[in-house]
Amino acid sequence: MSTSTLTPRTESYLHEVARRLPPRAREDVSRELRGTLADMVDDGVAQGLPPAVAERRALEELGDPALLAEDFGPGPRHLIGPAHYHDFLELLRVLVPVLAGIFGGLTLLGRLFGEAGREDLVTYLVLSLAPAVGAAIQGALMGAGIAVVVYAVVERTEAAGAVGGGAREEAGTGPEEVPRWTIEQLPPPRPERDSTVGELVWATLGLSMAFAAPFLLSRPLFREGPLAGEPLLDPAVWTPWVPLYLGLLLLFWGWELLRFLRRRWSWGLFGVNAVLDLAMAALLITVLRTESVVNSVFRERGWVVDGFAQIGVAVVVVVTVWDLVATFLACRRSVGRRHRP
Repeated sequence: MSTSTLTPRTESYLHEVARRLPPRAREDVSRELRGTLADMVDDGVAQGLPPAVAERRALEELGDPALLAEDFGPGPRHLIGPAHYHDFLELLRVLVPVLAGIFGGLTLLGRLFGEAGREDLVTYLVLSLAPAVGAAIQGALMGAGIAVVVYAVVERTEAAGAVGGGAREEAGTGPEEVPRWTIEQLPPPRPERDSTVGELVWATLGLSMAFAAPFLLSRPLFREGPLAGEPLLDPAVWTPWVPLYLGLLLLFWGWELLRFLRRRWSWGLFGVNAVLDLAMAALLITVLRTESVVNSVFRERGWVVDGFAQIGVAVVVVVTVWDLVATFLACRRSVGRRHRP
């Protein structure tokens, strides 16, 4: 049987293969498959099979045209294949929270300072938070897009290299056999990490918000009305309490950076964190018990509820105890895993 005498059934099979290929490859692949099928049918007829049976057997040996098209395709038909899927997820876990935190945090800080002084507190918060949430979503989507693009390019670059290597091998210009995989090709084990890049970024943003709080609260809360030009924070708190507060926040950030660089929890790190927690709690409780904190103008107008200092002290104690317990449990789990036989 010549290629010009193939039946409509075979032509339909070739069409199903060709339509799944890039336009530039369809003609060459169709020509190659026509010749292959004609030879297979001729072999079947030579063995005594009727032409229709020989044709059916040839098509079934070639198999599903969709899978056959995959073999002739120039690259993978999946976006991220199993060989790189785990690495793709690891990059995703880094880029999404980092870019979401950076975009959202910087936008929030800029809006908080830019919108300060509005006469409507609700409007001030909405105009500050809404763009920050949108920016965080945009950063998350950008991180996901970067991860997808990176590994999609890696997949297709490797596929192109494999196709090129196969072509060189057929032409006799490349190695004829692929080196056998050995145990020496295993990558060295990577040490486990208790602190991720995303956690460091979010901790940095949280500490930045806390650092910016005294400056924001020292700006006029309202532009118009009887409270126009008055800051919410009592100016007397600045000396010496706010500088001490800012210094402790810098030490907290240094501790977060040290924990990230050390990779794993240790009892020494827990001890430093406990000292910083207790120092910050002592500072805030002292200020709440000895200073007015809120501008006296707002107190005179009934903006400050009775027992404000007691409520603040209770909040500080609860947050401090919660953080100490959480960090203690995290440290114990991490140290326990390392010493587990």
